[in-house]
Amino acid sequence: MVFEEVVSIYTGSTNHRSKERDVYSLKNLRDHFAGRVIEELRRCDVRQYIQRRTALGIQPGTINRELRFLSAAINFVRLEHDRADLPNPAQGIGLPEPECRVRWITKEEASALIAAAQRTARRPHLPNFIRLGLNTGCRRNEMLGLEWARVDFDRQVFGLEGHHTKNGRRRSVPLNREALAALRDQRQWVLEHCPASPWVFGVTNERRLTTLQKGFAASCQRAEIENFRIHDLRHTFASWLVMEGVSLYVVKDLLGHSSVTVTERYAHLSPDLGKSAVQLLA
Repeated sequence: MVFEEVVSIYTGSTNHRSKERDVYSLKNLRDHFAGRVIEELRRCDVRQYIQRRTALGIQPGTINRELRFLSAAINFVRLEHDRADLPNPAQGIGLPEPECRVRWITKEEASALIAAAQRTARRPHLPNFIRLGLNTGCRRNEMLGLEWARVDFDRQVFGLEGHHTKNGRRRSVPLNREALAALRDQRQWVLEHCPASPWVFGVTNERRLTTLQKGFAASCQRAEIENFRIHDLRHTFASWLVMEGVSLYVVKDLLGHSSVTVTERYAHLSPDLGKSAVQLLA
């Protein structure tokens, strides 16, 4: 069984929630493993892949994600197609990763970023996306794929089903005044320009926005905000909450983390909580 067969079985039989990442991982893996017989692969082959990717300056997290994809594909075929004979040389191999990056901006910087996006935007999509990200903590695709049918203005929430989220768990996203204002502004534009669109970030009746990378980067540059990515809107949302004294367990639920261990990356932003806690014993 060759590499292409294993990957084809895996991608054709599972519901991938990170499809874009999988496509990127597959492209890089294919460059190295195309045509290779899985039964003949050894751990030294995987280590050669790591060395080659590292030499190109690829970050450890990206390489590890690619290896997890390969390992998952092999394990899927082993289990679901009774191929216990297949070796999995990618299992348990990876690079140490630095502590997770937490980049957040101040509320003043956030206002400058939104203003920068508004100045040159032909549509309100980018500034409203930024406003929604800062006030809900949702992931990029959770917002770009949002449909009006899942937005409840009366209850001030929108819903995410399992197939919308990274961990496959359903959750409701509460909306504050700023998030509601962004959604109302977006709804007004959609009603005027593509009223039949089911999407919050629709651009025509049949098509929605799928990327904001260039516009976001340009807005950051105009606002003089460095080293800030779209995912950092989510970090900013969480950081603001923790600095306001919100429990990590509440932040965990709002972000949709499967474990509070992931949320603990923000704990250092609220050292005063520990001081206040021990004073209760005095």
